[in-house]
Amino acid sequence: MKNAYKIVPVSYNGHCIMFHPNQNNIIDKTMSTSTISFGSENMEVLCKQLNTLKENEIGVSKTIIENLQLPLDVDYEISFQNNHIIIGPFIGMLIANSNSDLHKKVKYYTRMIKQYPLVKGVIVLLSWEGIDQKSHMINGYFYNPILQNWETGTFPFPTVIVKQTVLSTKKQNYLKNVLGQRFFNSAYINKWRMHQLLSSNTDLLPHLPHTFLYEHPNDILQYLNRFGTIYVKSVMGLKGNSVEKFIRKPDKYSVKYRHNNENKTIDFISEEALLNYAEYKFKSNKYIIQKEIDIEIEKGHLIDFRIVLIKDQEGQWKDVGMIGRTGVNGSVVSNRSSGGQVELGESLLLTAFHLSKEEMLSLRQKISEIAITAAKEIDKYESIYKHGVDIGIDRNLHIWLIEINNNSPNDNIFSYIGDHDKVSKIKDAYLFYAKYLAGFPDKEGNASL
Repeated sequence: MKNAYKIVPVSYNGHCIMFHPNQNNIIDKTMSTSTISFGSENMEVLCKQLNTLKENEIGVSKTIIENLQLPLDVDYEISFQNNHIIIGPFIGMLIANSNSDLHKKVKYYTRMIKQYPLVKGVIVLLSWEGIDQKSHMINGYFYNPILQNWETGTFPFPTVIVKQTVLSTKKQNYLKNVLGQRFFNSAYINKWRMHQLLSSNTDLLPHLPHTFLYEHPNDILQYLNRFGTIYVKSVMGLKGNSVEKFIRKPDKYSVKYRHNNENKTIDFISEEALLNYAEYKFKSNKYIIQKEIDIEIEKGHLIDFRIVLIKDQEGQWKDVGMIGRTGVNGSVVSNRSSGGQVELGESLLLTAFHLSKEEMLSLRQKISEIAITAAKEIDKYESIYKHGVDIGIDRNLHIWLIEINNNSPNDNIFSYIGDHDKVSKIKDAYLFYAKYLAGFPDKEGNASL
């Protein structure tokens, strides 16, 4: 754990930051001037030593404290980048649009309080209404670790803002223009756009099911006659909702789906009946068509896997773990919300595919590598810190990348198998990734102190 420091005011007629002589590990003795930053604000400062400081204190002239509007009761870390002193971390949590909603929500942010000793710095809960675009200042609630409560305050723009409320595209674009990748958790990528992004990576192409954008009822008939069995999915669908399976048979066409936790089947004896159903049921550009991949490993039961990826305090993707899902008999989806059963992914790999432990571990590693490759590909376009990656494995042990869910994947999925440590790790991930973006990575030899 990095050292925590208190900022103490010192009397000095200029802009000066002072260190105890024993803090040579913090600052180079030869460094006499530097730039200090807190959030979006920067100042040129003199660097001096002061014997009367405690070793866990950093002296800062009152003019700097006033100009940067530094809270004095919080625990800071200090980071150095190219003769640049960063005081922080300074993280904004955008949790509401209006100040009235912000006031109502503050009391629910208790988990963040428990994690504060690991994050430190200034954590501010704010609303869109509390952002002053002209002055580049914010009003919000910051956590005071001494009083152990949230206090109101006015601050410069945070180094990082985490979106945790619904925002219009215009508002999101403003924050992206100001903060770039340091405004995160803002993206939602629908299934069709996700497929397009992943298809640009030639290493991923062999693992992507044939996918097409639905534009007209004839599309269903065309691909059904081409592939025999297809899935139609809403580009915005979650938890297996709005998924229908179409099957071409010698004497008819059939569609299967789940409704009210029951399997449903409709048969069509003519192409016209099928087209009328598609015209009634689906809207252009809001659905995708996918060729079926054979993941009915157990007769009547679909089997797939959910990998959870998070970015850590080094800014790297980490595979938190894998859940295996077995669908209800005859179901077109495997999701737990549709009655599917869940278990440890590695256990399901062993039993369902009759693998040795060594074979299972090798396959598991390949699954992880494909999932992380996909996440890195998406990084080229959006700033995201968490993915739920759905993986299918066919009878030939070929790995299929079915879907990547970045829109609120279930943080509690591992609680269903009793692994609450993974649940906590997933829920806390955004704080530690935000700390990394704020200039405080967590790896050997980094400059955060």
